[in-house]
Amino acid sequence: MKRYQGLYGMAAIVAASLCVLTIQVLAEDDHAGHDHGDHAAVAEDKGDAAVLAYDQHAGHDHAGHDDDAEHESHEDHVGHGDHADHADHGDHAGHDDHAGHAGHDDHSGHAGHDDHEEGVIRVTPEVMEEFDMPVEAAAPGKLAVTLGFPGEVHVNGDRQAHIVPRYPGLVTRVLKKIGDEVKQGEVLAVLEGNESLAAYNLTSLIDGTIIEKHITLGESLNEEHVIFTVADLDTVWIDLTVYQKDLPLVRRGQRVTISAGEHLLTAVAEIAYVSPTVDEHTRTGLARLVLQNPDRAWRPGTFITGKVAVQTRDASVVIPREAIIRVEGRPSIFVKTGKGIEARTVLLGLTDGTRYEILDGLKPGEEYVSRNVLPLKAELNRAALEHAGHVH
Repeated sequence: MKRYQGLYGMAAIVAASLCVLTIQVLAEDDHAGHDHGDHAAVAEDKGDAAVLAYDQHAGHDHAGHDDDAEHESHEDHVGHGDHADHADHGDHAGHDDHAGHAGHDDHSGHAGHDDHEEGVIRVTPEVMEEFDMPVEAAAPGKLAVTLGFPGEVHVNGDRQAHIVPRYPGLVTRVLKKIGDEVKQGEVLAVLEGNESLAAYNLTSLIDGTIIEKHITLGESLNEEHVIFTVADLDTVWIDLTVYQKDLPLVRRGQRVTISAGEHLLTAVAEIAYVSPTVDEHTRTGLARLVLQNPDRAWRPGTFITGKVAVQTRDASVVIPREAIIRVEGRPSIFVKTGKGIEARTVLLGLTDGTRYEILDGLKPGEEYVSRNVLPLKAELNRAALEHAGHVH
């Protein structure tokens, strides 16, 4: 009995296995001819065995299919992702480079930063006024070629007087000292005559200033003693030493610019006298000027330099010397244009020491800065450095 039961159990197992195989074959055929929706419907109709067969098919075939799909999908995704990343990166990098380059080119400022235009700066009227940088229009003028000569201030010999005793005597009173202003006829000292023993007064012969005094109380004097020298200092002589080779160029009536030194006195006067002889020791001649001196600023004994205008010429453009400054080693001026203040090289002509003729670089009527141009050169250098910093 147990044997039959064992055989029956084995038969049952074989039958069940054949049934499972048949259902699997049917399921595979259905899979080949139908979509997943059909499989779902078959699974519902066939019961648990069909469901098992569908699950087995799904677990086997779909796993393999899914692996392929996943592989393709993964490759596609990775490839796409790589491509996307590469494209994004490339586009971004290219965009950034292009934008950065373009933006930087724009920022280089040739169009947008007028202040950085080479040789041109912008300065507000307030700054121009603060730094005392006036703007003037270029105009013609007359220039003179000058020669310089050394000289000295002297008392005007035609306006001085030596005070001497009328006859020998003893000094009993001294009333004046050096520097005192006196009037003609004013008493300077009192003497007692040696022979008459009578007192008499020494008086000034002119209005002027006592510049020398040689008298002491109780001193005995004679007619040869110069007791006082009185000079009218409202005018002085300027005596120039003219070199022998230049004497033919110097003549009466020429204008002379007189200077006592840098930052000191200057004046202008005309030559009143030229010596007809030459000093046999120095081989120089004398040219004399009479200079007005109402404030007593020109003191006799002062050394000076006189610049004589020996030739004059009309120039189309004349500007003051302080308007000129060297930029990159070349004489230049600052011209006002529509763009701002422009540094411009000029060609210099004649000079009289205070003004220059402009042969090229500035036309009549053009506006330029006439003095205190050093701050403009500093600003020009600063703008040039900033401009160079934006160039790549």
